[in-house]
This record gives sequence, C-alpha cells and structure tokens, in this order.
Amino acid sequence: MKIEFRDKRLALIRTERANELRLPFAVIRSCRAKLVAIESAPDERTLRNWKSLNYKKLENDKEGRRQIRINDQFRIVFTLEETTSPPIGVILEIGDTH
Repeated sequence: MKIEFRDKRLALIRTERANELRLPFAVIRSCRAKLVAIESAPDERTLRNWKSLNYKKLENDKEGRRQIRINDQFRIVFTLEETTSPPIGVILEIGDTH
C-alpha cells in the first residue's frame, strides 16, 4: 500500500524534523512503525487481520475514514483510495482524536 499525506506538515513524521509536530517521542517512534506496517500491507484485509494495529473503520463516517491506534491516546486517521493498485492510504491526522 502506498502512503500519502493530506497535509504536507504531517509528512515530517518520517524525518528528523518530526519534533515540530509537537508529539511525544514515543508516539513518533511508534507512529513510524505503524506507517511501515501500513505500507507493507497489500490491502485493507491485511490491516484488519493484524490485531496489534487495532485497525477499525470509523462508524457513521460518510468519508470512509479509518484509524489505527498508536497508543492509548493517539491515533492515525486515514482514508483508503482502493480504486488504484496498490491502494493509497491518505493520512488525514496523527494525534489525539478524543
């Protein structure tokens, strides 16, 4: 799966400038690992079956958003463009979604 970022500032999570996002270091490290997992998945079914990601489709969401848990507080919120091959995961938000 390919990953794109809706907001170019979110792409900093993959660089040494990730601290500019004002996220805790442990969240940045874990988020990078989750992004690698998303990239290695060939389709949504793989993400769903990988229990440690805590993947779920957000209920009652007309935009088709999904989320993966980084830790108890932080999430990666994204959409999937499944019309392409491989699918593209568009990262919408990285942070506290509560």
